[in-house]
Amino acid sequence: MAEESIRVRSVEDAIRSEIEKENLQSAIDKLIREVVSEEAGQSSVVNPESIVARLLDSSTIQSLVQRVSASSRKAQTSHFPTGNLPLHVQEQIVPGRRYLYLRVCNGRAFVDHLKVKTSPAVDNQSYLTFHLALRSQRFETHGVPCVCEPAINEGFLFDLQLLKPDHGNILDCSELLTLDAPITLAAVRQEGLHRTATTLLSVYILDWRSVLARTSATTKLVCHLMGIGSEQQVPVGLLDLEATMFPSLELSLQTTVVSEYIQETNNRVGERRRLFIAYARQWWQEYTEASSSHSLRPVRIFSMDECGKNRFACEFVQKLEVGRALRSPEEAARWISILPTTSANQSPIGPCKPWYTLPTALMVRSLNTESKCSVLCSILLGFGLDAWVCVGTRHSGNPHVWVMTRGPYSAITFWETLTGSRYIHRVGQKAAHDYGTIASIFNNYIFFANCQASDKVEYCNFFLDNSSSWKKMSDSATSSMIEKVPCLMPLTPASDDGNKRSVDMEVQLQVLIIEHRSDAGLSTQFNEHLGYILTPALWSYEREAVNGGDNMESRGAELFSAALMHTVPDGHTFKAFPFHFTHRSPRRAFNTILNSSIGREIVECRGDRVTLAIRSVTVCYPEHVFVTWLMVACSYRPVG
Repeated sequence: MAEESIRVRSVEDAIRSEIEKENLQSAIDKLIREVVSEEAGQSSVVNPESIVARLLDSSTIQSLVQRVSASSRKAQTSHFPTGNLPLHVQEQIVPGRRYLYLRVCNGRAFVDHLKVKTSPAVDNQSYLTFHLALRSQRFETHGVPCVCEPAINEGFLFDLQLLKPDHGNILDCSELLTLDAPITLAAVRQEGLHRTATTLLSVYILDWRSVLARTSATTKLVCHLMGIGSEQQVPVGLLDLEATMFPSLELSLQTTVVSEYIQETNNRVGERRRLFIAYARQWWQEYTEASSSHSLRPVRIFSMDECGKNRFACEFVQKLEVGRALRSPEEAARWISILPTTSANQSPIGPCKPWYTLPTALMVRSLNTESKCSVLCSILLGFGLDAWVCVGTRHSGNPHVWVMTRGPYSAITFWETLTGSRYIHRVGQKAAHDYGTIASIFNNYIFFANCQASDKVEYCNFFLDNSSSWKKMSDSATSSMIEKVPCLMPLTPASDDGNKRSVDMEVQLQVLIIEHRSDAGLSTQFNEHLGYILTPALWSYEREAVNGGDNMESRGAELFSAALMHTVPDGHTFKAFPFHFTHRSPRRAFNTILNSSIGREIVECRGDRVTLAIRSVTVCYPEHVFVTWLMVACSYRPVG
């Protein structure tokens, strides 16, 4: 009753406000007099109901009703209760918009991930992190210890109005039901104190539209998390969620209406997929009948995704805009190359390893080669390049995947995602890359298979309009399977303090070097100025890794040599050992130095007036990824 009285009062206030704002009182009085006079002229008795009906039909009153209705809705949505939301979430709410608040409560039955063996060099504790993504919106829980029943208790606010940005009014039930945009939920295990090693445990596709059929304010959901890829039938654990719509829906839909609509949508998608599979079989038959060698080429039309579902290759690529976190295609390639690469023994047991779809690939931060290629190709497409994923083999015959871009004058560039290197392709010329053969290429909307007599990369042309060289799938067939809306998923920008991390690394390595030399009966003296002039060289290494090397890098090497000539005394010998890594362990870095003959020679240097120098430069990239360049050097005068 209290809510009803508040609603009535808000309508009364809206009517009074509109009447005063537009000065409608005199217009209404005049309209009433005209109606009464007209009624009295026709009959001696004035019918009040007839007067009210005439008033309601008038354009003045109709306009007033529309404005009051809109004002009342706005007033109601600006005062909806948010007492159940945390204060920092309440501050994000904007009146007139529809939100879904999703709280990750706790997990259950995570039995298989209690005791995970990790490297002795890192902390033995494992942590669970849950990532959630709804198109351009993504969130991440804090890491919690990996126990049987992890307590997460974190909530996230999804702005549903962003799913339909051109819609002016707040979304109602029927409009929300038409939004086919599920929430992707990924469970990730992180290893050790620094949590740099990650393993994808499960991906759950949550269709939040079931909330539209619930009458209670908060809906409890249970997610049955299953394994990855071919381990889709292996349970991982249970995750308890609570979903709340804000503001609360005035009317809820019937459960049968929601389920039938979702089922009908799934049936249409399934029918499109069935028709495409039938087309793909016919297309493949035509391709293999054209030449007996075609059936031996590793053309991959379908691949298994993280949920164990076979998808068309083009579905793994989307035009992707990642915000301001990456500033150029070259920087994107460098970022992809330093992301941890999933090794074979980390992949699920089964006939093939999964190829991650785009939202999952961006959240897990530890990818196999195929997923790295789809992400890089998507980012390059977002930067406006003509980018493609290439499927073929290395010179050794092992399967391999890489990325290709075509320039305005058919200039072909290959991008290696494992190293960030780029290679210009020229027909007939042997390149520095290790690509042996190429069987097929695809991006977010086209699929081609190689029809050329030789599938060796150095002899292939990439004139894709030539049907005798490349067999294309029909545009009408592929368009039914691809996502036509660009993906706008911002990356988490680099937030770590690279300078602080560099200083900490240097200090701890100095201690390790002093201890090591002391055990060998050697004194240690560090030259801070010599360490300082190593900085430009280390920074040039990273610039070269990003830009691919150019005349400016040669100029940088000249400047570094000139600095050494002015710093190292005459008659002294200078030695240096540079390397880079993506971990945070000073002990591992020191072991790498000692395992190198030149590195050990520098650390254990003997001679007259021996001085050592150490310098570290850390460059931070999006998604908490970084690369550290380190150089240890010595200057001494030989004796004997």
